[in-house]
Amino acid sequence: MPSRVTPADPEPVTAGELDPGYAERQRGLVRMKAFATSLLVIAALVYVFARRMEATTDAAVWGYVRAAAEAGVVGGLADWFAVTALFRRPLRLPIPHTALIPNKKDQLGDSLSNFVHSNFMSEDNVRNKILAAQPAAQIGRYLQQDSHRERIVAEGAALGTALVNGIDDQQAQLMVRNMVFSQLSSSAWGPPAGRLLAASLEAEEHHQVVDSLLTALNRWLLENRDAIATVIADRGPVSQDGPIRWLHERIGYKGADVLAQWVHQMRDNPQDPARQQLDAALNRLAEHMQSDPAMIERVEGWKAAVLQHPETQRTVSMAWPTVKELVLEALADPESDLRQRADSYLADLGVRLDQDQEFAGQVDERIANTAGFLVRRYGESAVQLISETVRRWDGEQAARRIENAVGRDLQFIRINGTVVGALAGLVIYTLSELII
Repeated sequence: MPSRVTPADPEPVTAGELDPGYAERQRGLVRMKAFATSLLVIAALVYVFARRMEATTDAAVWGYVRAAAEAGVVGGLADWFAVTALFRRPLRLPIPHTALIPNKKDQLGDSLSNFVHSNFMSEDNVRNKILAAQPAAQIGRYLQQDSHRERIVAEGAALGTALVNGIDDQQAQLMVRNMVFSQLSSSAWGPPAGRLLAASLEAEEHHQVVDSLLTALNRWLLENRDAIATVIADRGPVSQDGPIRWLHERIGYKGADVLAQWVHQMRDNPQDPARQQLDAALNRLAEHMQSDPAMIERVEGWKAAVLQHPETQRTVSMAWPTVKELVLEALADPESDLRQRADSYLADLGVRLDQDQEFAGQVDERIANTAGFLVRRYGESAVQLISETVRRWDGEQAARRIENAVGRDLQFIRINGTVVGALAGLVIYTLSELII
């Protein structure tokens, strides 16, 4: 009986096979199977009824109906067999060349993988698609929207915060410390410091530093006038008693005032002989720091003392925690200078991408070249995911998944087979009646 050819419903799928649209596609597949099968059953019933009417009446019309229904049944059965044979053995019979997908899923996965790689994941296809899409202009228009930039900056800040918090503090401190001390210890300080001092003297950039030092010295002399006068008086060559002490103090105050006046004069007059001698001494120091082995060695001794000083060690060790705290605070504050600068940069970039065609073309070309490189380098490995995934499925699982994806459309083959078969049978029967 025709009802025996109704295919069994697909086997239940596991929870792992249920993607978001799996259940809906499965319901659609079941409905289309029921419709195609119902059409086949109707054709079979019409055939039986027409056959009976043809045998019991003389009406010629029943011959046409019987021929159409008979051909529709044959076409429907043939296409049911063809569609079913893709996914399972029809009626579970061991017919050769059936259950093609379960038996040849590995070859199918390899063929699909090669097809995708050859026709879609080729370097030329990807480059041409990207260039045609003009991504730079689209990015530019996107970045010109305030809300879009705000979201990008916020997401970037969240990502940056996660990355910074993910860094091991002890490892970071050790890395910073080793980097700083290895760089500072790897080369002599004398020659570069001498060259820097010589360049500063040649450009007369040292005058501001010398002026500041002399200003500070003059202020100190004025603020400590009494103490300086006392020191001078205490070192008088004769008795410190009575009038002699008074005389020594007057000499001390005079000496303190002369010293302060001399420093003030030297500060205000770059041509002062003492100032000229100071410049000459600095020039000699710059030369010795570059070429005198003894001076270079002395500077290295100062360097070692500075690097080994506990305060230097503590300062360098505190560099990473300080930088981390500053970065995290800036990332967390929407009004921070860091995030405002990022927003301003993105806004300027968006305007340039949208309005500067040459720049946008260069960006498009770079994006296309990067994508082309990735496809050329990793495209084949990427599409192998298709064949590897299919290979991991068992035969029945692969058949269920593929049938769920395309089986609903394949049921139209069965419907068309029944309808077209009926029309073909009707045409053939009509021609035979006309000719024979």
